[in-house]
Amino acid sequence: MTIWFYVKTTDDPKTVAETVGKFNAYQGEHPEDQYTWNTEEAKTMEGEVYYQIKGKYAPLKDQTIIAITYRTGDTIVLSEIEDNLAPNFLDPLIEKYGFDNVKWIVVPPKH
Repeated sequence: MTIWFYVKTTDDPKTVAETVGKFNAYQGEHPEDQYTWNTEEAKTMEGEVYYQIKGKYAPLKDQTIIAITYRTGDTIVLSEIEDNLAPNFLDPLIEKYGFDNVKWIVVPPKH
């Protein structure tokens, strides 16, 4: 399943993405046992700015895209999130923005 989170806020998409990213940094006992979520700016073909939340494990060069973040109206959208990552988003978003300002939609896979 895929989840879309909607956060009603005046914060910009980068700030919301960084809020989630800070919550998802992990440093193990070994120096190379480090996992972080980073925010990177990207642009659509039309030139509109959005942000990608990418996961990075220190020993590996590649990063994986975890979510796309953008504004629509008075809401920030965090889209295309795998359902097993929901707690990684819910805790920091509800802590900062409050339960009443965070909504989510679960989309079942196409059959």
